Amino acid sequence: MSGISNLKKVALDSNIFIYYFNESSQFGTASKLIFDALAENELRAITSITTLIEMLSSKKLSDQAAKDIVKKVLTIPNLTILDIDQKIAVGAAKIRRIYGFRTPDAIQLATAIQEKAEVFITNDRKTKVVKELKVLMLSSL
Repeated sequence: MSGISNLKKVALDSNIFIYYFNESSQFGTASKLIFDALAENELRAITSITTLIEMLSSKKLSDQAAKDIVKKVLTIPNLTILDIDQKIAVGAAKIRRIYGFRTPDAIQLATAIQEKAEVFITNDRKTKVVKELKVLMLSSL
């Protein structure tokens, strides 16, 4: 579990879930390491509710497949999915002003900062510019 073995609480970007559930040939193995650590009580993770929005937005997704994804995501052990509250909304707006990120990315980052995650795990290289939070690339695991 290189790169995350000493961590207790991480924030996960939506792309980590997408790689895992779609069994990405390039990043599926690395994302599986994270979900295995969650299942084995070796790690706790948070993510924003925007993860579900992004996962369920594909036009190719049937209603049944969407229900299955929701059920699977909601039953991941040691994962907390956070709603967007006023503090996260204000934090996301600040991140958008400072860094120019799209709203979903700003919400994910604000959620991680608000919840004091040790790192934000993503594969979105542009997030590495954020000074308020340590960002870890999935590709480095």
